[in-house]
Amino acid sequence: MRHPTKHAFLALLWCMGLTPGCSHFGYYKHEKPAWALSEEGTPIQFPPSLEGGTRFTGPMMAALKVAMDDYRHPGITPENQKTPEGKCLAQWKFIRTTVFQAREDLFFVLFAPDLSQCGPGFVVFGAGAEYAIDGQGRILAKQ
Repeated sequence: MRHPTKHAFLALLWCMGLTPGCSHFGYYKHEKPAWALSEEGTPIQFPPSLEGGTRFTGPMMAALKVAMDDYRHPGITPENQKTPEGKCLAQWKFIRTTVFQAREDLFFVLFAPDLSQCGPGFVVFGAGAEYAIDGQGRILAKQ
């Protein structure tokens, strides 16, 4: 006698292991960052101090990551955008970002696209966003 639950379980395991990216199950695999060739990194000299650099606390970084993931899904790339404006907005280098800590458990994150660098005449209304994020990394409000 066959056990349908055993076969269903095996079929599920097979699907999970062989479907590309497990996208059928809502699983998103974060891609690892690209590394330059070792020859390119060899001449890099680290400064003796990072004094004067921008400092972020752990909660500030968490607030920034939450806002970044909501503002633009990690899967969005310039290559999969159809319009010139979309290709521009899909690149973080064209987004000016401000993080403000209002109190210990409240952060404001502002994303303001700088479309002037995308080309002449680019106008996109409502492309920016401002987030209020609590110390637990939850979005409280967005405008």
